[in-house]
Amino acid sequence: MPDGIEAGDVVVADVPWASHASPGGVDSRIGPLKGRRDVTRLLLAPSLVLLGLFLGIPLIVVLVASFQPNVLIPRDSAGLYNYTYLIAQPYYAKILVRTIWLGIVATIVTLPLGYAAALLLPRLRGRLANMAVMGLTFPILAGPLVVILGWMALLPAHGPLFGPLVRWGLIAPPRIIGTDTAVLISLVQFMLPFAILTLYTTIKQIPHELYEAAESLGAGPLREFRDVTLPLSMPGVLSTSIILFSLGASSYISPHYLGGAANLTLTTLIGQFILATYNNALASAAAILLLLIMVLCMVGLVLLFRPLIRP
Repeated sequence: MPDGIEAGDVVVADVPWASHASPGGVDSRIGPLKGRRDVTRLLLAPSLVLLGLFLGIPLIVVLVASFQPNVLIPRDSAGLYNYTYLIAQPYYAKILVRTIWLGIVATIVTLPLGYAAALLLPRLRGRLANMAVMGLTFPILAGPLVVILGWMALLPAHGPLFGPLVRWGLIAPPRIIGTDTAVLISLVQFMLPFAILTLYTTIKQIPHELYEAAESLGAGPLREFRDVTLPLSMPGVLSTSIILFSLGASSYISPHYLGGAANLTLTTLIGQFILATYNNALASAAAILLLLIMVLCMVGLVLLFRPLIRP
């Protein structure tokens, strides 16, 4: 035994890995990990550049323009007067409230309809399932303008939907075109495929073994839905709610063609500022307000759903 070392003492041997990693050890893995990070950055670079060019720079330009004077509010320097003008005027404040209301109501109506359809879609098999998915994607591929034109043909008082009932004297001629009801109908119809497909992806990822375990413990369909499907699908419900509200609040075609000039939203108001009055400063302020509203509502949705999402 070496001098100065007694029995029972613990000796740390001067092994190679104590000073440096052996081949195949920790240090040898640093190179591949660093290489993966470099590859990831390289693959993300084109997307980030495009995002900065076509979203970041225009957003900065719009933000700067929103502080500039305009013909309605002449000032000598930049300021927040465009924002205070839009919020303080009752007419514009009403448009602001209508935009939020349409987005919220359209989301509330579309979400349960999409959830119910997403629950039924995994039960389909084979060609029927493929046809159902293709049918859901068709309105998205056709575009919102085609959907709006269809509703413009169906919703008039003497159109094919209400015309026979009016001629038979069963109902009075309804006035739907030019109201918020028409806008909501078209929004729900256009947003529904997004809700179904997003929720379908979430529900399909729930492991089937959980349902088998619930059945073995005597759980029925309602108990399975309450204890398995609903809790595990909450992250998808949150993301779907954000998507739906964004689509509803930022919609332009539906309020423009079905809402009419008397029922403006922030998007149609921005269009009027740009195309009719050439007031780019107020249009920029309205666009930034719309962006802030959407961000605040998204944060509110996250806070609302956070207690319902299991870690």
